[in-house]
Amino acid sequence: MSSTTDGDRLPRLPSLTGLRFFAAFAVFLFHVSLFTSPLPPYQPTNPFGATPVGETLEQLFRQLGYVGVSFFFILSGFVITWATPQCFSIRGFMWRRMLKIYPPHVVVWAISLVLFAGVYTSPQTAILNLTLFSTFSTDPTVYVSVNPPSWSLSSDMVFYLLFPVLMPLVRLIPEPRLGQSLLALLLGMLAVILITTYLVPSEPKSPISPISGTQFWFNYIFPLPRMFEFVIGMVAARMVVLGRWPRIDLLSSCVMLIASIAIAKHLPFLYTFGICYILPLTALITECAARDREGRSPVFLTNRLALWLGQVSFGFYLCQGVSIFWLSKQLGLQDLSVVGGLTAIALYFSASLLGGWLLFRFVEEPSMKLARWILLRRKLRTA
Repeated sequence: MSSTTDGDRLPRLPSLTGLRFFAAFAVFLFHVSLFTSPLPPYQPTNPFGATPVGETLEQLFRQLGYVGVSFFFILSGFVITWATPQCFSIRGFMWRRMLKIYPPHVVVWAISLVLFAGVYTSPQTAILNLTLFSTFSTDPTVYVSVNPPSWSLSSDMVFYLLFPVLMPLVRLIPEPRLGQSLLALLLGMLAVILITTYLVPSEPKSPISPISGTQFWFNYIFPLPRMFEFVIGMVAARMVVLGRWPRIDLLSSCVMLIASIAIAKHLPFLYTFGICYILPLTALITECAARDREGRSPVFLTNRLALWLGQVSFGFYLCQGVSIFWLSKQLGLQDLSVVGGLTAIALYFSASLLGGWLLFRFVEEPSMKLARWILLRRKLRTA
């Protein structure tokens, strides 16, 4: 694989745009298989209920939500590092990132409050969720509040705020030490699990997981421990740029990922959040990036449909609090037949996709145009 220096201009990565939808769809499958919704009164979203079909669905898709979220955190670190030049404007960087994620969040936040969350959400909790500070609370009714999928945006915001500090540090790592840095980050993730197991209170139990709400918060929700995945993406991007990442083809990466998901089903719950999937997910991201760089982008990830799905994937993910959790409760779609359950899942998918497209077309695109206009004006003023 060709190598270059950190300062060289790098090509766009269309394969990773297409890959985003697969991760968002994995989270979707996880959400439609749950026996406990994150919304009060915590009813199942699994349309088949406690039947053999419903239990099979839950067993198959139990890990996919954790896989999808871990993928997005690694991808964020990778793509931002790849796209950020050696010298960059911190203010411009923050404008772009804020206008990318915040306007869609505000729109779905408002819709969620009107439709369902306003009934049981205190003003303080609503403001914490709006400002993306809710995940700094150990209270499950706060950190998974208003629109439940929005919790991950809090981690994204912390990553973006710390990126101007992290980027120079990652670039200071000597090339021969990059692999060792990845190992150190993996050990850091393991340390978080051990701290959660032995030092974080194991009672009271969470209503949405087999561990305590505080353990779930510290290991999965709290932004700082999730920083390891983001920085792994940053280090992996440098390794690809410098030609130091060991190539693993797409098929092998997918086989590794499927194997890691199968293994996770037999591990203690705390080990199923991210550490199991880090290496295959990173291998998948780096191989797609390397192929884009070589002009050999996989067609199934870069055709017109795949790129469109990738573009709407953020909204598709963000809408699922409404299009799955709220809709299933309103329509009472539980304990259905096979045909009825599949129809319900198709309904959830269609609603999520429509919501994702509407957010992309009328919120994300105008917001990004505004970001470009603001940055252009700043450049003209300083010229």
